[in-house]
Amino acid sequence: MALLVLGASAPLLAQSPETFEPAFSADDDLDCAIFVGALMAEMDAEMTPDNRVGLTSAFTYFVGRYEAQRGIKLTEAFTARYPVYLASNPAEIEQTCSIRMRAFGARLQAAGSALSQLQPSPASTDEQADTPPQE
Repeated sequence: MALLVLGASAPLLAQSPETFEPAFSADDDLDCAIFVGALMAEMDAEMTPDNRVGLTSAFTYFVGRYEAQRGIKLTEAFTARYPVYLASNPAEIEQTCSIRMRAFGARLQAAGSALSQLQPSPASTDEQADTPPQE
């Protein structure tokens, strides 16, 4: 399997003010968690720290989405879903999950950039530290 870098963005949810419909089912999320977990196990020996962080983040994202929708114990869910996952089309699962991981990565990068812009610059922080408090 090719190493996937978290990147491009795509909307994952279809929603309107009246309804909320996930674009992906809990089973889709569990399939992606299984895919990412298998990828991490396959790459373990040669995985870079950056790859490990990205894949761990993706695994956590898919598991969190699954648990939010189902609330079933994770071990039971993996055990029940794994035979279905093995019988599925692995290329389709890889493609779908890869797109979703890149979209998630892009959203995290955008959020990080937005948060960084909200922080005062180091120069203004230094200026504030040098200025005595006004009473």
